[in-house]
Amino acid sequence: MSRVNLYVHYDSVTNYVMTRGIGLNSSDFETQYIPNNLILAEAPADFGRYDVQTNFKVLRGKTEVLNYMEVCQSKGLRMSNWIDFESMELMHQLTPNEIAELLYLFHSSSVLRSAFFYKLQNNYVFLTLPNGLSKMYYRHVAHFYPRFQRVIRERVEDLVNESRARFFARREQVAELPMEIVLEIAPLFASGLKVNFTQAYADKLAWYIPLMIIEDELTLLTQGQSLNERVGTLIYDISLQEWRLNLTIFEM
Repeated sequence: MSRVNLYVHYDSVTNYVMTRGIGLNSSDFETQYIPNNLILAEAPADFGRYDVQTNFKVLRGKTEVLNYMEVCQSKGLRMSNWIDFESMELMHQLTPNEIAELLYLFHSSSVLRSAFFYKLQNNYVFLTLPNGLSKMYYRHVAHFYPRFQRVIRERVEDLVNESRARFFARREQVAELPMEIVLEIAPLFASGLKVNFTQAYADKLAWYIPLMIIEDELTLLTQGQSLNERVGTLIYDISLQEWRLNLTIFEM
């Protein structure tokens, strides 16, 4: 499997997280935070129903929401842009101006005022952008952390297993990245973090993944950089199945 660098940029003003290489799975939501209902910007033929009053394509109930996400995940389908909402009754109270703001958000991936609508009581807005980027507004940015935690573990598991014989070796599992380490890394998100898997390296004991700040210079995401530019290193000890983080002094 070819290595892919990850990108995370958090905007604290509007509470969005811009990512590349970090897909969205149903498992990224803690049970109590799974969206209750979704408005879909697109209209996938096999999912949802049209609401007569608004003409929105909607998914109603956590079961429909999870099923849609899991099918997109298992079949590699592009997920529609979406926004969650709490109840049909309140959603039906959206004014024409609020509906216009919502449609603008779906189509421009930018907000006129806020991505969080009082009548929807939404916690998220999910948007796909060109060049493999995605943008997700989080009412509580900590809800992004399990998603980051999952993808880091998956990518490091790929590293650990990339040199093992495909047919003769059982795939080695990697321990979950501790949330304490995610919280240490999180302040770097605001500056545009590149998790540099293409320049990750190993010795007999551990894998070392450089962390670099690239702000919004996305051309650097696929380019090699001097390891002197790293602001830290994420380390996975293979023998102990433990994680460590070494951060250099970094002025926020």
